[in-house]
Amino acid sequence: MAYLILALATWRITSLLVNEYGPFNLLERMRYWLGVRYDEDLRRIGTNVVAEAFTCVWCLSVWVGLVLSVALYAMPVLSVWLLLPFALSAGAIVIDRLKG
Repeated sequence: MAYLILALATWRITSLLVNEYGPFNLLERMRYWLGVRYDEDLRRIGTNVVAEAFTCVWCLSVWVGLVLSVALYAMPVLSVWLLLPFALSAGAIVIDRLKG
């Protein structure tokens, strides 16, 4: 069960960091500060290695998964409870997308 929570939380946190604006555009500002820019076709481009990771869910999910795996290993019970809201959010999004 911990691995399912970890997988869903990894996807949700990665999706937040790559795709969403966040409250008060905080996540968009963070990406800009890290070096994410947009070309004339509004495609995201990274101006450095870190920014490039923040343009791709597949790329960033490896690093988010690594951080969450280390956190789960270091403090198993606490990590599961901290990641559970993200996993539940991911589950709700999957269900919403499947229904239509």
